[in-house]
Amino acid sequence: MKPHRKRPIRWYQSLTLRLLLLFWALLFLTASSGYLLAVWNKVTPEVKPIAEPIRRTLAPLLENELTYLSLQPGRLLTGDYRVAARVLAQGQQKLMMDEFLSQRYRQTMLRFLNYDEPMQMPLEDRLLIGPFEFKGNKLLITRPLKASEWTDREEAEQELMRARSWTLVGGSLAIAILLGIWLIRPIKRMIRATREVAQGSAEPELGQLPRRKDEVGELARALAQTARDLAISRDAQRRLLSDVSHELRSPMARMQVALDLSEDEHQEDAHWQQLRRDSERLNQIIERILSLSKLENGLISLNTHTVDLRKLVQRLVDDTLYSHPEYKDRLVIREGDWRELESDDELIRLVLENIMRNALHYTDKAVEFGCEKHGKWLQLYVRDHGPGVDEETIEKLFEPFYRGDPSRKHQAGVGLGLALSQRSALVLGGQLRARNHPQGGLEVVLDLPLD
Repeated sequence: MKPHRKRPIRWYQSLTLRLLLLFWALLFLTASSGYLLAVWNKVTPEVKPIAEPIRRTLAPLLENELTYLSLQPGRLLTGDYRVAARVLAQGQQKLMMDEFLSQRYRQTMLRFLNYDEPMQMPLEDRLLIGPFEFKGNKLLITRPLKASEWTDREEAEQELMRARSWTLVGGSLAIAILLGIWLIRPIKRMIRATREVAQGSAEPELGQLPRRKDEVGELARALAQTARDLAISRDAQRRLLSDVSHELRSPMARMQVALDLSEDEHQEDAHWQQLRRDSERLNQIIERILSLSKLENGLISLNTHTVDLRKLVQRLVDDTLYSHPEYKDRLVIREGDWRELESDDELIRLVLENIMRNALHYTDKAVEFGCEKHGKWLQLYVRDHGPGVDEETIEKLFEPFYRGDPSRKHQAGVGLGLALSQRSALVLGGQLRARNHPQGGLEVVLDLPLD
């Protein structure tokens, strides 16, 4: 097999560099957000036509020519109204402004002088009004803001601050979600692909990830190559088991024939009897290895038809008692939700028989069969009344060649029965699991789909 060639990652393609730049940008945005929010929330003064009460107050004073021409910047006009700026008529262009206001609002006042009609606009703590024109001369007037105008201004500022704050929060949340999706999506895809590999897939679904040129792409390519290598290794292991088992069957068959032919001569010989038992045991091991290999390689397909589970279990018990009548008081079929379903009766029997024999070999107490419906699943269970199994070793019961917990009896078995049953359950579209029953003993449950 050609070794996988590692593609070098260029510095500008590095995910590490991208994440560092991303985190730097986030920190920068966080540090500057307060300043930006403060600047953004500064209310822009609204320019609008002069209010009618102000017009009625100023109009009589500004219609008199002598009064108008005598007004100078800083002079009190009436009440709280003061002259802010003045521009002389054409031919004697001269701009005069209040010295204090000129330092703070010069540009605003110059813009106001160019308006064609009088307008008003709040400036922090005062109201700017104008321009008032008389024979080419122009005036700007100010007065302090009233309490009602201050309230309106504060409410507008607060409303604007709330709106822009929520805008910043919503925008940052949207960016965070997009960044989270960008970072998490490839990780989730590789998690799903890893689970596919664990289930035996040689081509996990990785999408476009292997084409990326950063660390994520390198990891995806490594995962894809690992999946292919594991598939090749599994296939080689299965072929080896199958080939070895097939090669052993022929000499075992000849050995069995020779033992059968010499049975009359050596029937009382203890060594011959031991040889026969070992031969039968070895033949059983080979048959189970072959069955396990066929299941894992998909060589066994379902022969589906209507199966009466109650009758199937009863036949299994009857056949067992025929060859082992000593189990008569130990095999019990409980009442339950026994029913018919579309499935393969031979595979179901294979699973239940392996579980039953395992229970009979490892305990000397009653073994119960039962059936219950849970949602879309039908649960067939086989329960013994032995000492149970340590919780830490329950999952190991389905591993090939595992011989069980030392606390249980070892009268027979090579550790392939439950492994073979679990593979058969998967072929049936169900699953096999074991648990310690609350009232004692080990219970193995076969879940079968009803649909």
